[in-house]
Amino acid sequence: MSDGLFQTTPIVTGISAVANDYDGFVIDTAGVLHDGSALYPGAADALRHLKARGKKICLLTNQARRAASAAKLLDDMGLERDLYDHLLTSGELAHQWLRHRPEEWLRDLGTACLHFGPIRDAELIHGLDMEAVDQPYLAQFVLCTGFNEVEDVLADYEEVFRICISKDLPLLCADPERWRLAGGERLHAAGAMARRYGKLGGDVEYCGLPFADLYERCFDVLKIADRSRILAIGDNLTTDIAGAGGVGIDSVLVTGGIHREEFGTVWGEPPTEERLHCIVAATPKPPCAALAAFVW
Repeated sequence: MSDGLFQTTPIVTGISAVANDYDGFVIDTAGVLHDGSALYPGAADALRHLKARGKKICLLTNQARRAASAAKLLDDMGLERDLYDHLLTSGELAHQWLRHRPEEWLRDLGTACLHFGPIRDAELIHGLDMEAVDQPYLAQFVLCTGFNEVEDVLADYEEVFRICISKDLPLLCADPERWRLAGGERLHAAGAMARRYGKLGGDVEYCGLPFADLYERCFDVLKIADRSRILAIGDNLTTDIAGAGGVGIDSVLVTGGIHREEFGTVWGEPPTEERLHCIVAATPKPPCAALAAFVW
């Protein structure tokens, strides 16, 4: 086919096809390196090849965990820490925002927080001058990191959302992803909750991709002056790829992650050019290449 999109978004078999064009790599974790539970075959080897060629690697993820907890999760999956240079998470950024309150809207949030999400994510407010409360009438704002329990569904939160909104409680979402991977299965995530809160009339702020703050922090730690030498690798068009486009850097889309069902493939199987065209056509800055899996 002669469509120009296929010329700018080729399907390549491994990251080696573009590695020489870049000095720094900003790489998503879930959907690229792992399926939510285990590393994908070949992912660690691809990182090893990049490091052996002197490439700088920053792992970047919308995840409502502090960076140390996210690193521990990767440790448990068997990913060696010397395979990457830095790890940044939306949860760590949220923690820093709540600690330092760099903007007026953050200072206006107050200190009494109603948390929606797994208990482990309460680490985002640990060590801060804040109070965790369990009722909307005691809260000054809502912190959303996901569902309280694995079996919860979005409808379970409708009533409490309406109560919070009636009390004008703003919501800070520490993970803008609408979907997450758990053992390869796609489940609703914190971003879906935040969007529902907004549709019901609530005031919502997001911490994480596709907004520029996390990518800007990547640039700070990578210390590569020429941003055209930095490549983002992600599996989500609306967060990883859109975020990269928003800050003006190239990206590679891994099709075997969160969009796998839309591509109609199994992990490691490339989509057709026609399907790739249909799915990425609306992306303002299309990825410069597509990979079925993050392999060398």
